[in-house]
Amino acid sequence: MARKQEQFAIRKNLKAGELDAEADEQLMQACFYDKGDIDLLADVEDPKAVIAGRTGSGKTALLLRLQRQAEHASMLDPHDVSVRFLENSNIIQFLNELGIKLDLFYRVLWRHVLTVELVKLRYELKSESDSRGFWNSIKAWAGKDQAKKKALDYFSEWGDRFWINTDEHLKELTKKFSKDVQANLKANGEALDLSANGARRLSEETRTELKQRASEAVNKIQIQKLDQVVQLLGDYAFRDRQKRYYILIDKLDEDWADTQTRLQFIRALIEEIKYFRNIGQIKIIIALRVDLLQIIFDKTRGSGFQQEKYESLICSLRWGEGEIKALIEKRLNKIFEDQYTGRSLSFSDIFPSPKKGGGQKPEDYIIERTLFRPRDALQYVNECFELAADRGGISWRVIRGAEAVYSRKRMNSLKEEWEEIYPNLIDTLEVLRGLKSSFTRSDLNEDRIESVAEVVCGSGSSDPCVACMDRFYSPDSKIKQFDLVYELIACFYRIGAIGIKVSSLDTFSWSHIDQPYIGKSEVKRSNQLKIHKMLHRELEIKDS
Repeated sequence: MARKQEQFAIRKNLKAGELDAEADEQLMQACFYDKGDIDLLADVEDPKAVIAGRTGSGKTALLLRLQRQAEHASMLDPHDVSVRFLENSNIIQFLNELGIKLDLFYRVLWRHVLTVELVKLRYELKSESDSRGFWNSIKAWAGKDQAKKKALDYFSEWGDRFWINTDEHLKELTKKFSKDVQANLKANGEALDLSANGARRLSEETRTELKQRASEAVNKIQIQKLDQVVQLLGDYAFRDRQKRYYILIDKLDEDWADTQTRLQFIRALIEEIKYFRNIGQIKIIIALRVDLLQIIFDKTRGSGFQQEKYESLICSLRWGEGEIKALIEKRLNKIFEDQYTGRSLSFSDIFPSPKKGGGQKPEDYIIERTLFRPRDALQYVNECFELAADRGGISWRVIRGAEAVYSRKRMNSLKEEWEEIYPNLIDTLEVLRGLKSSFTRSDLNEDRIESVAEVVCGSGSSDPCVACMDRFYSPDSKIKQFDLVYELIACFYRIGAIGIKVSSLDTFSWSHIDQPYIGKSEVKRSNQLKIHKMLHRELEIKDS
């Protein structure tokens, strides 16, 4: 149907949606596009419980949708599971400095937190009186069974305090753990400085002895009691097969703890997700950026670690071009129906027709400048609305004008998304400025790289590209220029800034569509590289 511009005008501040799922919840719920992930996640018998996707791929939207449609669901904010006090604890710092693995301790913390959240959800505990009522009701579960009585001992340690907030629970558990470890370390009566500095001052002999004793103390953590608690809950509290209970956890990739502590804590949570599958009527579901998930596995793996054993847990969130088109169409229908006369308008009513002679459709133009994520497409459409305010539709001139703002924002979004791994990303992307859209490795010549190196070298940055530049330009350098070029190409490919064509017979490979990483052999064999169109305007890329 042809657009009749006189029938409507694009109002100022009109948006196809907010870029943050929580701020956009009302429209998101009305226009939710189900790719089949909801049923998969809601199925308590299906192991998929870790939603892994890049920023803007809809992880939070999935959790919010599941929370809304489930009869029994609770959203747990990791900021309420604050572990800052762990990082500031002298005894924890002492153990970390000794190199003691605290995996078991972190799992105990999560097991307790998740047990409490499940009990609160199941029995609707919101106050001290609710907690006392729950405690009275469970005493009958044990009977004469000694194992069950031990489980009740754990409940009795908390008495009517099950309703207190998560943060207080963790602090009390940590205090008890610290007291037990200190008692074990001071068994011989010697005075010890139980801090990170104290550990650094220890002689090698004392350090070895204390490390052994500290390991013994950690291994004595009473996780068995919690095992019995979970079994008791499975037998009595969660045996109604008609009811499902969900604990949903989002925002794990935010700054709620120091990086290393956060990685260890999330890894412990993933282990507990596997453990709680012993109770068939509950499911713990978390959302993680796919790059953070890989960092967790890389930084916390021990001997014998096999990543493939976790694949059954992971629900990879990827979008196809057609799915994004359908989502945008659904949103446009809704916002124009709500804001105008009740008439729904489609994409073709608002955006221009393809140019004559078989030209590109506007929706294809927009989507090929995204990483196939809803947030990217919404951002571009919003920029178009901003420029077209008070007009009766969007023209090709508006689309291209909006691209300049969109391209700059995409560059900044990449910086924010990858800052933890590539803190100097904005600087290193300058290597690409002014190149042709298709280029070869030889175009990343020494002059281009050196102009960036002059800005970033010597900064002590943890950015792998900057660290490689530091090594390359050091007086005693032992690395070749190819090593530096590879580091840059591997980074740009991983974040989605470039695609790679390994041979003339292949198509271009992109991290958001194909394999997420590339190796040195692929870079050596690369026939051509291509800069993603989302960055063309911001980096002044020339059409090939």
